Amino acid sequence: MMETHPSTMGSGTWAHSFEEDEGDIQVYRPRATFPFPPSRRGRETLEFDPAGRASCAMPGPDDKMRPSMAALVFDVVESGPDILKIRVH
Repeated sequence: MMETHPSTMGSGTWAHSFEEDEGDIQVYRPRATFPFPPSRRGRETLEFDPAGRASCAMPGPDDKMRPSMAALVFDVVESGPDILKIRVH
């Protein structure tokens, strides 16, 4: 879990839009509203609670989301209502 400022992203679930990644910058889009293209590869998610804490989930072998136990440390490069760009350490 990672601490961040709550006003940076708000709350909600963001899915990795790996097609849009730019080198070491990972791009995330709102999972509920962004029209992701079909993919054979599952999409990692970041979920932010109202306090600004983030948790990560990965698709398992049965495509159900599984919480990731690894600590994710990242910097927010850009954030807006429909895009989140991060750099993972």
